[in-house]
Amino acid sequence: MLSTLSSSPPLAWTLAASWLLAILSLWCPAVGRVPAWAPCLAIAVAVGVLAGAIAPAGVLALLVLAVLCEAWRRVSSPLPRALLLALVIVVSLALALHLLPGFANPQLLQKVQVSAGAPPFSLYLNFDKAAVGILLCATFGAPARDRATWRALAPALPVLIATPFIVLAVGLLAGVVAFDPKWPAYAPVFLATNLLTTCVAEEAFFRALLQGRLAAALTRRGWRHGGLVAVGVAAVLFGCAHAAGGAALMAFATLAGVGYGLAYWRSGRIEMAILTHFAVNAVHFLLFTYPALR
Repeated sequence: MLSTLSSSPPLAWTLAASWLLAILSLWCPAVGRVPAWAPCLAIAVAVGVLAGAIAPAGVLALLVLAVLCEAWRRVSSPLPRALLLALVIVVSLALALHLLPGFANPQLLQKVQVSAGAPPFSLYLNFDKAAVGILLCATFGAPARDRATWRALAPALPVLIATPFIVLAVGLLAGVVAFDPKWPAYAPVFLATNLLTTCVAEEAFFRALLQGRLAAALTRRGWRHGGLVAVGVAAVLFGCAHAAGGAALMAFATLAGVGYGLAYWRSGRIEMAILTHFAVNAVHFLLFTYPALR
């Protein structure tokens, strides 16, 4: 069953639009000293409260994460910074995994079977995960806000092109997926939600935060190939995050994580990691069995 906003009250449309604006505002120039994303996120949270999608406990959890991120950015002493980083990781994971109360994430797709031979899946508009993506991307990802920065993506274009081909070819050979081209009516909903919540949040966490911080730490300690080690560690952790799908999906995700990590390492830009992640997910969804063969 497909649940869309077309049959929802105007407040639901305002809610969806406010969160879309909050995510996209990451790439907008600051207004004076205030980054554009900060007031946009505040508005999105306020609309979420008015719509009944976010309770006071959820607002408090987001405030805690925002304060931790800002404290990490301002503190320079190594030990307090390390402790703050650990707290950011814990709170981010708790929010992204929906372990903290205060969020009534609307369901967009309910037990839809996209491909024959694949299990059905449901899709939610996860405000908690979206907020994590915004805060982590703003703090650790340094979103591109000028042409010169966007040009830095160019060195990683071969990775962007090769990753979907390699990952899905391996999945095809391993029997995880089968060729299944399609364009279901809900494809725009899935693709938009996947790009702006899943890809932004997961790349902000695994690449900008984990891989980026680990690479910086290893480089400071004189590791010659610290950047590549960080790519591998973040990829393995990304694969472990998919352990619920079984060993095959875990290996599939680890391989994909290597591609996302190389895109980030080659360009130094979170945008290239997000785009590479989205390229794999979009090609997977549109051309192959989704989410996987039983």
